[in-house]
Amino acid sequence: MAAERGGKDLTRRPVAALEKRLAETRGLSLKECAPEGVAQRLRNRIQDRAFDSLEAYAEYLLYGAGSRAWDDLVETLTANESRVFGEPGDFSPLFEMASDPGRPRARGDPGRFRCLSAGCGTGEEAYSLAIALAEAGSRSAAFEFEVIGVDLSARAVAIARRASYPASRAAPIPTELRERYFTERDGEIVASALRPYVRFARVNLCESDALLCLGTFDLVLARGFLSSLTPDGRRTALENLSRALVPGGVLLLGKGDSIGASDLGLVPIPWGDRYAYELPDPESESARAMGAQEPPDPELALIAHRSPLVRAWVRILLEQHGLVVEEAPHGIQALERVAAGRAPSLVLLERTLPPRGGPWVLERLEGLGIVKPGVVVFLSPGEPAAPDSGSARAELPSLSLPLTRRNLDAALKR
Repeated sequence: MAAERGGKDLTRRPVAALEKRLAETRGLSLKECAPEGVAQRLRNRIQDRAFDSLEAYAEYLLYGAGSRAWDDLVETLTANESRVFGEPGDFSPLFEMASDPGRPRARGDPGRFRCLSAGCGTGEEAYSLAIALAEAGSRSAAFEFEVIGVDLSARAVAIARRASYPASRAAPIPTELRERYFTERDGEIVASALRPYVRFARVNLCESDALLCLGTFDLVLARGFLSSLTPDGRRTALENLSRALVPGGVLLLGKGDSIGASDLGLVPIPWGDRYAYELPDPESESARAMGAQEPPDPELALIAHRSPLVRAWVRILLEQHGLVVEEAPHGIQALERVAAGRAPSLVLLERTLPPRGGPWVLERLEGLGIVKPGVVVFLSPGEPAAPDSGSARAELPSLSLPLTRRNLDAALKR
């Protein structure tokens, strides 16, 4: 029995070693790239090389293959196609933003609005960005822009540079834009008019400082590839993307993606019907804060605390007051919920809420002009700390945990 179990372990070792190497060199998660099963996803590669098993193919990659075979593996594991105006709602705010002459420009090139299409695949997203920005340029002679697409796949980057796609890809493009920016040739559409504004590079976003040579950007789109990365690869990619933003620049991830509790210096902001992330620009924040604020929803409350037990108990107490309650385990998610939804009339914050504390979350809410609610700041279990008379937040009520209904009722009345 023991010998048989050891034999089974041996058959798994090449695949485990392959998974580790792929994570270290490309930042890719083998399991996430092949949720239907690794052997099924790599079936054609195994057959093409006449291997009799996944383990044999893994051993070939580990001990006998060159860089071309690893590139072929990456091509098979990653989804490298994109769509023209995929998720159209993501581009609607861009038309408005790009036409605003007050938007910040990249350092060192103040007259040019720069966009990065990260994980650009075959380039359709990059050309979609170029169309939106070209439309903005048609309304302002002084508006200049540049779009750079980056991807790990050499094949995808080569296709993107050709700017030629099957005519069926033109379906999502409004007729007027299609006629203005594409030419039809031999059953294909070619983005001839956009080529001067778009360029591509092969980049592994999971390598530290991978984007330094490309400069900084006003807008970064990184949609649809983070889920295929390992935790370490995702962390490095997000660090690279955040560092690539000019102050006031915006990072848009895919639907369902989030920076989590990572302290990257970014804050969620509204973007269409969802949220993006902005690298705050101190020079423009005061002007933003003076803008019109969304009136809070009197029936909505938000509890942000790292403990699920605390959140569950506070939810019960608040629902007894007839409030609809949203929860967040950290400050970034609290801001995401508000940016993408309604403004709550009551926000209860843990004072030491990660990543930067409850007072920081409150400042971001007010600074972004989203909402100015009455706020209860939770402290650690025990008696409330004495208020700091020199703090701008000294007037806010503080409650000790565990919270009682009587204490909450008294705070709400105040």
